[in-house]
Amino acid sequence: MTTNSQQQASKSQDAKVMNPADPNPSARQGNPTLKQKPLDLKSKLEGQTRYLHDLNFPGQLVGAIYRSPLAHARIKRINVDKARQVEGVHTVITADDVPNHKYGPTKFKDWNILARDRVLFIGDEIAAVAAETKEAAEQALALIEVELEPLKGVFDPEAAMAPGAPQIHEDVELNRPMKVDVSRGDVEAGKQKAAVVKGGRYISNRIYQGHLEPVGAIAHWSEEEGITIWAPSHIPYRAREAYAAGFGLPEDKVRIIVPPIGGSFGAKYVLKVHVIAAALAMATGRHVKIILDRYEDMITAHPRVPLTFDIEIGADAEGNFVYKDLTVYADAGARVYWSPNVIATACTRPDNIYHFHNVKSTGYLVYTNNSPTTCMRGFGNAEMLFAVESVIDEIALELGMDPAELRLKNIVHAGDTTLHGYRLDTCNLEACIEKVKELSGWERRNELPPYRGLGLAVANHVSGFRAIDPRFDGSTAVIRVKPGGFVEVETGEIELGQGMSMTYARIASRVLGIPEDGILVKSGDTGRYPFGIGTLASRSTVMGGNAVQKAAEALVREIEKLAVEALGEGAVFKDGVVQYSGKTYSLSDVADWFRARHAGEELTVKESYVPDTELPDATYFGHPSPNYPFAAHVAEVEVDPDTGRTKVVGYWAVHDSGTIIHETMAKGQVLGAVAQGIGWVTMEDLIVREGRVMNPSMMDYRMPGAKDMPDVQVHFVQEADPHGPFGAKSLGEVALDPVPGAIANAIAHATGRRGYVLPLSAERVWKSLQDGR
Repeated sequence: MTTNSQQQASKSQDAKVMNPADPNPSARQGNPTLKQKPLDLKSKLEGQTRYLHDLNFPGQLVGAIYRSPLAHARIKRINVDKARQVEGVHTVITADDVPNHKYGPTKFKDWNILARDRVLFIGDEIAAVAAETKEAAEQALALIEVELEPLKGVFDPEAAMAPGAPQIHEDVELNRPMKVDVSRGDVEAGKQKAAVVKGGRYISNRIYQGHLEPVGAIAHWSEEEGITIWAPSHIPYRAREAYAAGFGLPEDKVRIIVPPIGGSFGAKYVLKVHVIAAALAMATGRHVKIILDRYEDMITAHPRVPLTFDIEIGADAEGNFVYKDLTVYADAGARVYWSPNVIATACTRPDNIYHFHNVKSTGYLVYTNNSPTTCMRGFGNAEMLFAVESVIDEIALELGMDPAELRLKNIVHAGDTTLHGYRLDTCNLEACIEKVKELSGWERRNELPPYRGLGLAVANHVSGFRAIDPRFDGSTAVIRVKPGGFVEVETGEIELGQGMSMTYARIASRVLGIPEDGILVKSGDTGRYPFGIGTLASRSTVMGGNAVQKAAEALVREIEKLAVEALGEGAVFKDGVVQYSGKTYSLSDVADWFRARHAGEELTVKESYVPDTELPDATYFGHPSPNYPFAAHVAEVEVDPDTGRTKVVGYWAVHDSGTIIHETMAKGQVLGAVAQGIGWVTMEDLIVREGRVMNPSMMDYRMPGAKDMPDVQVHFVQEADPHGPFGAKSLGEVALDPVPGAIANAIAHATGRRGYVLPLSAERVWKSLQDGR
């Protein structure tokens, strides 16, 4: 049974990718497939897209959350009697009113619905209110009485592992839920061969994802259907699994519908606000909507995991790398979101760019009384490459080598199996480096005026990652021919503004030979569409795209089989029409033939793509992705010696992402990534002291604007990869991965001073210049 409200929201979700077909058959011209209205780009530009904030249901209540003002405290008493008496308040809930199951999105089950005995960070959720109006909800929050006994907190990962540190979770010794140990070769033997050793302590900071759309959720409960949550999550099936465990429900009693997503960059995977909205809906029997304002979001934000790297790389006198030794400390905050994957990535992925030969990496994921942290675009790889690429430039300087030549001497190539087992069927990193040198005028590097510098960095990434969900990998697509002749594609992957739906429409268009505007891509409802692991690990194009290509090819076979039944031997499907005996028949005719033979049903095929990947073993060795993209970037900067302010005045990005399916969208991904990287390296910093965010507003959290962007030249070195749809590899995250290293190296070249702590703000750069005088 589906409620009217759910039907309404589902229709809205269907329209988010492409509006319904023009119902007028006379509009068909040329190819006889019905034409759709433009993709959702136009509706977004015109302000017509309906985000979560725009969705409302009859009888909907406003939800609000009472949060801890202290970073670590014991809950002595909660009194909500006065709050419940406020006119318009329907319920006030605490931990006593909700299930007490440990759950979470990873194997570390450290979540609760509401804090029961202790609060573990500033912003920890203690109680929640549902009321008729925002004003009533806020009045009720003000009347909640909570007595807290302050406890000693710990805010630094290394301090949290020290004996005698406050224990944040009682069952986790040394506040360390995870340790990574990776060893290849013999690092000590490598050290004996080293003629040059460089390294140090590098620190990557907290970054707020800065999504335009605020975080929020709408939830509803019914005995028949269970919980329905409208939430902008790009891993809704994994979220469904976690939330069902939190409430002690079977998964089919939780449905997640994904409205259009107004940006995420990793922030909108799984969130407590979704769960609390559901708990309020269960308590009231009404729809409950919670939208966090920017201040509340930022004080409880789940930022990029801050990482501290103690790194050392050695090379022989000819510049051949002989070892890499690394220790990483990661601040998970008070509970685990996706930080385990971040630290595992940091400890392994950059080792698949170079032949280090001997590697030892130790990583510590640590609980603190800071707000929980999670992934952000780059997923640990971009952070680690900031350190690795900086150290490589230092080695080049010591050896008197060109930094580009040092990299060319040590990089991986097509046909290699990397140190950790990645099989590189294609790899054009060398071509990327040579091309970016050409485009940037790299040879002028030593002729630049004072305080101007050029910096190079390279990167790799994955196109999906087998360990994201050890149980299964791949993607599923459904394609059907609708009455009237247009085509629907259903996928479990999620559009979040990266252009996935346009890419899938283009893939299906190429196979079927019909215009892209005759294809409607649908996703974002765990109750309607195929299962999907979700949009993370740069998996959408390769995983989902391969599934769409397989389904479209299967549809062609089914159409040809049907055409033979309807017309006779010799009927073929080509260029979007059935051809037989000098006549052509449209997809509308195909739909009619199938309906006549199958009691009104629609011609539908379903195909799954399961990649030939390997789950990394306990030592992190394996082949976890179908293919691997690469990139080489060069940044040019100008540093003001009087203020330390860095301006990026030129940028060149060359990518090996296989065949580019949609060049406009691909370039957009690179431009956006460069903008994010400029912000990260030169200005952005979510400042946290003793667990408290000190700059929780967009006025105080500086992000780049249009005037901070240089002219960015983007070039693609295209070679079809055998494991991608039409030869494609991923692009979204590898576009960011080299940016911090490239800009950091350019600043070091301009100033002669190496920056070790992000951001390399004006203040930090100015101080380093003063120290050098």
